[in-house]
Amino acid sequence: MAKRPQSLLLVFILCAMSLAGCTEDSAMGDEYTGPISLIVYYDTTSGQIEETWSQGTQGQTTGVSLSFDLAGTTSSAGAIVSVTLDPGDGTTPIEQNVGEDGAEISYEWQTHGLFTVAAGAIDSEGNAHNITIKIRVDKHITYGINNVGEDGHTMTFRMSPDNDGPLANRVVIKSTADNTGGDFPLTGGGTAEVTWELKDAEETMVSSEDKTIADGSSEEWSTTSQSTSEGDWTLFVSSEGDSVTVNHDVSILYIEGSESPANPRP
Repeated sequence: MAKRPQSLLLVFILCAMSLAGCTEDSAMGDEYTGPISLIVYYDTTSGQIEETWSQGTQGQTTGVSLSFDLAGTTSSAGAIVSVTLDPGDGTTPIEQNVGEDGAEISYEWQTHGLFTVAAGAIDSEGNAHNITIKIRVDKHITYGINNVGEDGHTMTFRMSPDNDGPLANRVVIKSTADNTGGDFPLTGGGTAEVTWELKDAEETMVSSEDKTIADGSSEEWSTTSQSTSEGDWTLFVSSEGDSVTVNHDVSILYIEGSESPANPRP
């Protein structure tokens, strides 16, 4: 597990009127006095994971890939030989050889959360320096299931981030149930009495709704909860009468602006 994100001190410096860098000493926020002049550019510090499910089976997941350009970094003690990145999600920090792979280092986050990233460099004399950057990763899940009847169907999604940082600010759910009337093809179909139930990891009811859907019609249920306790949450839907096709749209969101500002190359 990664350390809890801390308050960040971000200082932007100008070098030779054209180089702008985001710097912060990694040791207790003290001003760095070593030989490395660390310049880091990054176009964005946030993104959204996209995850799809069909008939209860997980499909494609697209993570959030961000890049950090340290090509402008120099050292008065020697050449820059490596650039480093600790993604802050508990995975092993990355050390990339500049001569072999260049000074731009990338990583793809596969879990949501607010992450404190450490980007840095090492020179030929073994001197190292890094800065911290706050990254915000939201998550969006689309989930489809057919033939939902009286027994119902449960979707499970994890609210806990993959570190011990803050929980998500809110979860936003939109769910559409379609009554195609397939149970009664000769008589024109019947109605579907659909129930939605959103529960947290302690099985406490967060939100629920009942709707009657006529044959050939659809209804949408939406809810937003800013009570985002950790653990695995469940979204249950059932239908009495006609079975229905259900499509869930779930967004796990953090506070916009909680990430560091972008610092693109000028």
